[in-house]
Amino acid sequence: MLPNFIIGGVAAGGTSFLASAISQHPEVYLPKKMRPEPHYFYKSWEYAKGLSYYEKKYFDNIKHEKAIGEKSASYLFGGLVTARRIKKALPNIKLIFALRNPIERTYATYRYTVMQGLEELSFEEALENENTRIKKQDGIWKEIQPYNYTGRGFYAKQLKEYFKVFNKEQILILKSEDIYKNPYENFQKIFAFLNINQHISLKLPPHFTNLSVKDPKLQKYFRNFFGKKFDLIIESIRKENNPLIYADNNTEKLKIIELRQNLVHKKLPMSEYARKYLLEIFHQDMSELLQYIDFDISDWR
Repeated sequence: MLPNFIIGGVAAGGTSFLASAISQHPEVYLPKKMRPEPHYFYKSWEYAKGLSYYEKKYFDNIKHEKAIGEKSASYLFGGLVTARRIKKALPNIKLIFALRNPIERTYATYRYTVMQGLEELSFEEALENENTRIKKQDGIWKEIQPYNYTGRGFYAKQLKEYFKVFNKEQILILKSEDIYKNPYENFQKIFAFLNINQHISLKLPPHFTNLSVKDPKLQKYFRNFFGKKFDLIIESIRKENNPLIYADNNTEKLKIIELRQNLVHKKLPMSEYARKYLLEIFHQDMSELLQYIDFDISDWR
């Protein structure tokens, strides 16, 4: 069985919170393993493995659920290519997009990339060098585009491509900020969209924000030092669990302690220079976005 709905974006837009919440509904199926996300229709090397691979890997444990879904925050960013891939495989799919203030979303993506030990530049430097770095990316990085911070925020441009391929009745667009402010109201919208019971009591999942990094260069060093264990350690620190369980020796224990000291459990403020710069970049797209949404974005500043 293949999905009949997809949570397709956006990155750093609250999709993990959303998926964790609605997966409690007895009529909803989402893969138990949420990370890493499938990104099947976005990543060319995953897509090349074929639909049978996708079905078996993510939808092998379906029982009696009515709404079968997956979450990949890259799909909206994938634009027309991704939309056409989805349409070809799943012509009647229902798509859910949660849109967050693109200025805040850009900063959140940068903070996540730094936390992952993949970024050494300051936010301002990363923005100034964004186009140059994108052009230099090759191989799988050309598709993943880790340094394309602003590109994922042009929602009108990306939605326009999806509306070329899908009927408007197949697309539900929500405001990320409102999902946190009025969660149950938004859950009911989703359940109505998916034609399942709207009167279900759900527990709100924890809302984990990305950690802030004191020294990006040191964070990159730790990523190289720990290798495959790095992501597990970061996730453990993020959820305030005990990361020392991943240490195999005293040297690693000390390095984990140093890594933890390089992280802060709060969001460091964005500079006014960066905020003004991003507002200028996104202003036109936000104006065009109004034709696709039914919620107010005057607070996106």
